[in-house]
Amino acid sequence: MSRIVAAEYVTADGGMQDPGGMGEIERGAWSNPYWNNELAKVQAELLFASDALLLGRVTYEGFAATWPEMEDEEGEFAKRMNAMPKYVASRTLKSAEWNASIITGDVPEAVARLKQQRDRNLLLYGSGALLNTLLEHDLIDQYRIMIHPVVLGQGKRLFREASEEKPLRLVDVSTTSTGVMIADYEPEPILL
Repeated sequence: MSRIVAAEYVTADGGMQDPGGMGEIERGAWSNPYWNNELAKVQAELLFASDALLLGRVTYEGFAATWPEMEDEEGEFAKRMNAMPKYVASRTLKSAEWNASIITGDVPEAVARLKQQRDRNLLLYGSGALLNTLLEHDLIDQYRIMIHPVVLGQGKRLFREASEEKPLRLVDVSTTSTGVMIADYEPEPILL
């Protein structure tokens, strides 16, 4: 069975919107000052351990608009991003480019079918609405939350209203020299 790893940049106050400056909120690009070789290495290891990307529409549109032009600047990372299959959850897209297939209809059911494929590990970047949908259906196997030492006080939060408690178990933690805490969590069954 395949695994889904959600890799999320968040602020210290739980914001996840516009980390790279795609123009979603006034104080976007908040993650840029904390980017360094350590975080680049962590991200490359995660990307190269994955077989496909799982994205929501907003993240897909932002990535598809920028990554195809970044191969000269970002090298093998960008080549891998561009070559990987992408699965995009969307209620509005009618077609997709950039090696992408659109997931329509019952998204949790479609993602559960993707997970049934052998050795097809999926990497979920950003995509807050999709992440929360998959959280509700217990479809995410690992959460890599990269907590940046900044408070914005605005923007969408990573975890929104859950219908029930979702306990997580910390499996690894490290920090970068710029103060980003990388916390890896896995779901843990609720003890009765």
